Amino acid sequence: MKTSLTFLSAILLFGLVNATTSCSKDSASVIPTIATTSASDVATSAATSGGTIISDGGAPIIARGVCWSTNPNPTISDNKTNDGSGPGTFTSTITGLASGVTYYLRSYATNSVGTAYGNQITVATLVPPVKFEKNVLMEQYTGTWCGYCPRAIAQIDNLMLTDKKIVHISLHLSDEMTFNLNSSLFQSFGFTGVPTVHADRSVTWSGNISAITPLHASSNAGLAINVSSSGSTITTTVRVKFGNSFSESLKLSVYLLEDGIVANQSNYYNSDPASPYYQKGSPIPNLVHKNVITKIGTDMFGDAIPTASVVQGGVYSKTVSFTGINTAKLANFRIAAFVTYSSGSNAKKVLNCIVGSVGDNTDFVQVAN
Repeated sequence: MKTSLTFLSAILLFGLVNATTSCSKDSASVIPTIATTSASDVATSAATSGGTIISDGGAPIIARGVCWSTNPNPTISDNKTNDGSGPGTFTSTITGLASGVTYYLRSYATNSVGTAYGNQITVATLVPPVKFEKNVLMEQYTGTWCGYCPRAIAQIDNLMLTDKKIVHISLHLSDEMTFNLNSSLFQSFGFTGVPTVHADRSVTWSGNISAITPLHASSNAGLAINVSSSGSTITTTVRVKFGNSFSESLKLSVYLLEDGIVANQSNYYNSDPASPYYQKGSPIPNLVHKNVITKIGTDMFGDAIPTASVVQGGVYSKTVSFTGINTAKLANFRIAAFVTYSSGSNAKKVLNCIVGSVGDNTDFVQVAN
């Protein structure tokens, strides 16, 4: 009987040990469960992500962060952040990225069992904005009847001698060189008298050359122009390239200008020794007028540039033909093209401009940031 009881006790003890062992095996720790946070604050060389520990797997989280690579399914053997330990949600700041590159990111969490990874996301770093050489548009409102206008004519001539990045347009009012839409443009800015010189449609210029210098700050839009002729037709193709994306609406204007138009000019400076028009006559006979607007290839206030083109790296192209040109005077004609804002706080202001004569093929001029 004693032997039987001892044998029975042994069986019960074995069963208890086995049950205990089985129970311990069912509750063993596993690797964590983690979810990756969507990327934010993406820049040219950095981004923000992170993760949320859904389960620690039954063991403390000893390391967590985000790993990344240019190849799918990055691991902690690749680049990674170290964002502490423990459960919960964490934020990872990812730096040292290259611009214009797509990266694969996964969050990770490590416990004593091993490392688990979250869902994979992609991040495309931004490309630095491209900058272009900035020309300045000078619109001169004038008239042959205006005795004060020789002052502005002389100031423009002087400016263009020293600054080769000027696009000059002469808009005559109420004289023989008047284009019919000049007055509507003039009045849209609230101007009431001439001479008036408008720089980049943002500064009313009084002749101080130093006031033009800030307007040459590099632009996020560049222009290229090709001008050709066939018989009595001048054709131009203007391209606009965008160095970054714009939230504002933009417009492109294309004007035909004629140089070398001869007409008498009223002159109130005939007796002023300080004026370059001293003793030139009043009126000045046969004064040569420059860059006079004669036709337009767009709306006077510009044609809308499609939104789809106004993105970083986007290029918009427009071809315009002007007919009925006097072939004997082809060399006197120029094409002025410029981009303006049509919405936002900069509405009407010039973003950049360019000018070309028949035979010119001028490409974008990119400058260092």
